[in-house]
Amino acid sequence: MYKTEFIPNIGAGQIKLDSARDEIRKTLGAFKEFKKTKFSKNTTDDFSFCHIYYNEQNKVDAIEFFDSTEFLFKETNLFQLSFKKLKSFLKTNSFDFIEDDTGIRSDIIGLSVYSPDKEKIETILVYKKGYYS
Repeated sequence: MYKTEFIPNIGAGQIKLDSARDEIRKTLGAFKEFKKTKFSKNTTDDFSFCHIYYNEQNKVDAIEFFDSTEFLFKETNLFQLSFKKLKSFLKTNSFDFIEDDTGIRSDIIGLSVYSPDKEKIETILVYKKGYYS
């Protein structure tokens, strides 16, 4: 299990937003490169525990972690929380968020949670400012 600590607007553990693709590949090792959608401007790297999205300059735009990751934020593994408890956790820590039919997003800290059933957290996306603009 991969373990990482979320740092708002910076990244998670060794993976920093705006890092170069080559640097990430050297740090994390084996990967598979693929095109996420036909509309993607660049390819994505799959490191099995996460997908890393790059902008047109091959810099990290976002990191999507899967539930096999121990994803720590303020000493709490967010994947162990229910969706309801995650919302409470964010409110308690004064992080504003937007909720929609697939989860929640907090642009203030650069964190998006995918939970389409509003119970289990499936993925967590860490992103840089402007990613959703």
